[in-house]
Amino acid sequence: MEVNLLKLEVKLTFSLDAYHVSADRLSFGIDKAICLDYSEDKLLIPATSLKGVIRHNAENVLRSKGIEICLSPRPDKTCGRCIICRFFGSPKNKSLLIFEDATTKGSERSERVGVSIERRRRTAKKDRLFSMEIGYSSMFLTTIRGIFPSRDSALFACALLYIGVRSGFAIGGSKSRGLGWINLEEFKATINGLDVSIEEIKNKIKEVLE
Repeated sequence: MEVNLLKLEVKLTFSLDAYHVSADRLSFGIDKAICLDYSEDKLLIPATSLKGVIRHNAENVLRSKGIEICLSPRPDKTCGRCIICRFFGSPKNKSLLIFEDATTKGSERSERVGVSIERRRRTAKKDRLFSMEIGYSSMFLTTIRGIFPSRDSALFACALLYIGVRSGFAIGGSKSRGLGWINLEEFKATINGLDVSIEEIKNKIKEVLE
């Protein structure tokens, strides 16, 4: 029996007013949240960071509605069968959604100097000046793709992604200082090249959260 698979493509455009830039992409095996690609001198958000934040937001919303999901990201607590695991993956099954790095065509960067604070005394620590690189006024773009057996499952994926990006979140370091907060500018989804309306996605969200 022939199965006609459907291709989902979601293009995200979001802005960050100010954010902490990590020096490079990898340091001791840790994927940085927002980093500088020296080969092309451009900033990017690794796909793994973006996927993790969107997944975490979707999990929180589903739990708040009483929907049972497993306790990621701990491998021993992921089931591979719940809604989140089926679409975002787990050690037991592959993700149905493929994330790309979010990139920006250009941004302004500068250095900001700060001082470490002694929390107990609430005074500046001696000889504890530090500096960080800050990016400003950037528009990031990324694409998320997936192959699904039905339009309903593709819409389900759209709903989870929309929940994750509309919940409000920050990425990168120094979030307590107001850095890294993301504003969604555009969420454009297509299934086999045909546009999916936001209204249709919102209707699917209602179904998912019931």
